[in-house]
Amino acid sequence: MSCGVAVAVWGKAVELQHAPGRVEARGGAVAIFATWLAGVLLARIWFALLPRGQSGALFDPRRFLVFAVPPRLVSALNFAAELLDPAWLFFWPILFAMAFAGSRIPGMPGPVALLSAEVLCVWAVAGLLHLVATLSGALDAHPAVRRIASVVFFAAAFTSFQLGLAKAGRRGVGSLFAGSAWKAVEYTPPGWAAHFAADVSSGAVLPALAFAFLLFAVGLASASLAHVVSLREARRPAEVTVAPSAKVKSRGWRIPGVPDRLAALVEKEAKTVLRVGWLQIILVSVGFLVLRSVFFRDAAGFVRREPLLFAAVYAHLGVLELATNCFGRDLGGARAWFLWPVSPRAVLVAKNAVAYVFSVLIFAALIVVAVATGPVTAEQVAIALLAHLALFPLLATVGNVSSILWPVPVRGMRLRRVRGSGPVGSRMFALLLLSLAAWGPFAIAAVLGLPAAVAYAGLAVAMSFAYGGLLAFAARLFETRRESVVAALSTDE
Repeated sequence: MSCGVAVAVWGKAVELQHAPGRVEARGGAVAIFATWLAGVLLARIWFALLPRGQSGALFDPRRFLVFAVPPRLVSALNFAAELLDPAWLFFWPILFAMAFAGSRIPGMPGPVALLSAEVLCVWAVAGLLHLVATLSGALDAHPAVRRIASVVFFAAAFTSFQLGLAKAGRRGVGSLFAGSAWKAVEYTPPGWAAHFAADVSSGAVLPALAFAFLLFAVGLASASLAHVVSLREARRPAEVTVAPSAKVKSRGWRIPGVPDRLAALVEKEAKTVLRVGWLQIILVSVGFLVLRSVFFRDAAGFVRREPLLFAAVYAHLGVLELATNCFGRDLGGARAWFLWPVSPRAVLVAKNAVAYVFSVLIFAALIVVAVATGPVTAEQVAIALLAHLALFPLLATVGNVSSILWPVPVRGMRLRRVRGSGPVGSRMFALLLLSLAAWGPFAIAAVLGLPAAVAYAGLAVAMSFAYGGLLAFAARLFETRRESVVAALSTDE
């Protein structure tokens, strides 16, 4: 996918190379580079908030206080880990394409200047991400402040949503940063990086050094502030609170046609998912809004004919972390699955059912976004619903196996950093499988001349029957590996 975006950037640069009028209409080459760089870095920040993001520090400063290790060294290693985060690997092909292909646009600085500007901007953004991750960890110890931050984040996300709706009719990415908006970008790291590249290319050494120092200072100041916050939190004594006496408010959920044991499992899992994952509905919806109103507005082919097929896959991304690490938040309590009178099959069914319902809620929000940003027919919604239903058994199966083989303990609201070839590979495999299964029936229907709805309905029926066998396989695997699952979840990193 990263290489595909890089190829698209290269093609856009070649197109602008032969259209100097369009370059000037967008504010010039410097504005175009700043726009592209801002888009990439916003995507990186957005990735940090999605299932893989909000990750804990590589080294916990609190645990190193008892050792003869300088706290600054621990903070420096954590900052270096942010710079070398594997998530950046997705964006470097795009950044290289911007540097080498963008240099061909009339008025654009050379590739070395553009690449140097990108490196400085990555340094600054990595420092900001490191600071945000540190503040996120500090908020875990202050529930009231964390709730206030959640409300502020909700308001910011809603404002972004309204801004996207207001500009959904404008064409192209550059239009979002045109006019007065470009003046605002000039005062951000992408704008500074663009001016740095322009000054280097023109031979203005002193202004270039000033912008380089500004970008370096932003990253260094953010890392230093993160060090102060993390050290303060590490030295803060743990708060001792008395838990209030719990009172039984109800007799539990009653789901028609569902045994009480399974209903209790569904209730427990649903409350956990809603408590820790409600922001996913906002994040995924805002991300889809940007893709829908900016990148896919002028798209042709299957994207125009079936715009909600992408939404069907995109909705499952919102539950990717929950599906592929479904036991993560159980921690040491996972041993209860083998002590309570419930079967491993029932446990997996409850977790899969809650993840699917949560994905349906996200998909409903994406449909609202699609209706608000463009024409959508009832047939397109029906096809997307069938595709959404057909894809989930694949995600559930891969997620069940990944959760059993590579469980990762997760505490509180923060999501763990995904490490190891097993967890990362399972997530990448799930993404690949979802992509192939989503577009495969559409391609087969086009070749055979069948309606797309028939192809996706057939896939949904086939996967509904196959889910029973796949679930039985995962339940047997869960039963045979229960000791390793409990041992992994009982040890908090």
